[in-house]
Amino acid sequence: MALDLDGYARIDAVALAARVRSDEVSAREVAELAVSVMERLNPQLNAVVLADVERALAAAAQVDRSAPLAGVPFLVKDVDVFVAEWPTTFSSRYFADAAPRSDSEIVRRWRDAGLVLLGKTNTPEFAGEFVTEPALRGATLNPWNPAVTVGGSSGGAAAAVASGMVPAAHGTDVGGSIRVPAACCGLFGLKPTRGLNPIGPHYPELGAGLDCEHVLTRTVRDSAAFLDATSGPEPGGWYHVRRSVPSYLDALSMTLPRLRIACVAGAPGGAKLDPEIASALESAAALLERLGHDVVPSAFPQQLPALDEMVPLWMMDVALEIRRRAAAIGRRPERDELEPLTWVVLERCEGLGALEYLEARLRAHETSVTMARHVQSFDLIMTPSLAALPPAVGQIDARAEDFDYDRWSRDSYGFAPFSEIFNVTGQPAASLPLGMSKTGLPIGIQLAARPGEDHVLLALSARLEAESGWTERHPPIWAGHG
Repeated sequence: MALDLDGYARIDAVALAARVRSDEVSAREVAELAVSVMERLNPQLNAVVLADVERALAAAAQVDRSAPLAGVPFLVKDVDVFVAEWPTTFSSRYFADAAPRSDSEIVRRWRDAGLVLLGKTNTPEFAGEFVTEPALRGATLNPWNPAVTVGGSSGGAAAAVASGMVPAAHGTDVGGSIRVPAACCGLFGLKPTRGLNPIGPHYPELGAGLDCEHVLTRTVRDSAAFLDATSGPEPGGWYHVRRSVPSYLDALSMTLPRLRIACVAGAPGGAKLDPEIASALESAAALLERLGHDVVPSAFPQQLPALDEMVPLWMMDVALEIRRRAAAIGRRPERDELEPLTWVVLERCEGLGALEYLEARLRAHETSVTMARHVQSFDLIMTPSLAALPPAVGQIDARAEDFDYDRWSRDSYGFAPFSEIFNVTGQPAASLPLGMSKTGLPIGIQLAARPGEDHVLLALSARLEAESGWTERHPPIWAGHG
């Protein structure tokens, strides 16, 4: 049976690949549908910043139909991960004409899994914000409501998946950059256990171990299938984390024991929780209890460091990338080639000594130990994904001439205070689109499991997906609307 646009918009990656393997539809036909949706919707959303249509269609015609994700159209975020045919610009004017680098290991694994790489998605400069409004390419808009943020830093990926351009897209997460846009756009967004997916070979780690690479999806099983395709140690990698089960996709059907879940409504740093989000958290707790689990009110440890204390861990990566670029092209950036936030990053890093950087890494380790001891009697932790509903486009602005870092930091962490702690601890954490606001915006609920127990998190998320029916909710700007 031929696949039309409505069918394409409703089907997930696992089902698409199954149709390609059974020869019900060709990978090229699927790619052509994805391109048609992208060409129709991207002018409204600005999610895709590089489209390599001819190369994608040629690759689709050569796809190995036996591959696990054969013929699935896919988009790569324009930061940190390198595709041999395309430049990686980090959404920065200073890198706008950067030469391509060889495939990252995770890209090689995506190709081996049968994915058809269509292009690249928008991100804030150096993936440094919880919104996606870079000066280089402009703001990505939210398909649920273009007036509010799509989230960040994987905002282009989130808009592309939520609108139905592709069933899954690459995201990076150093402080919530998969989970925040997933919450803003009604998607499932998993940050895996630290080191489970490869980072290299161009980097040994990113964000001093805070960063994880994975995908944003509409269904839990797609996230699990991608983890099957990419997880596991890489040659020369600093982290040698092996998968906890033979197949994360197969583990979705596992029988879960009665889980003890800590429900944490209080944000690190004391950010105020929106009443609608608090209500969604209560509803999620009630749903978990109906599924037979124990939900216990809890809180984060009081002695956790301020979120801002972890900032040097990701700032140093940005400063080093700019330094290496300057050495390669023989000049430092001009003032208008970097955004105000990035200039602050450079100034702070220039004043940061090696011992101070190591002190920040030690604080991160101490935080992990504190958290592990505090929640050792729980199987999972549940929090809101965000403290506030998505703010208006332009409200959190790192590009203004009068940029004030302290104000920007307060606004950013007031919006998204719940995610970064799990980058510090290395735990797997995911945003699940379990709620909806009165104004029709998705509300995400975050679940975090013990390190290495991604399969437990995914299996429980699959149960919650089945109960909530979130895959049947679609934004106003969506491929299936015609």
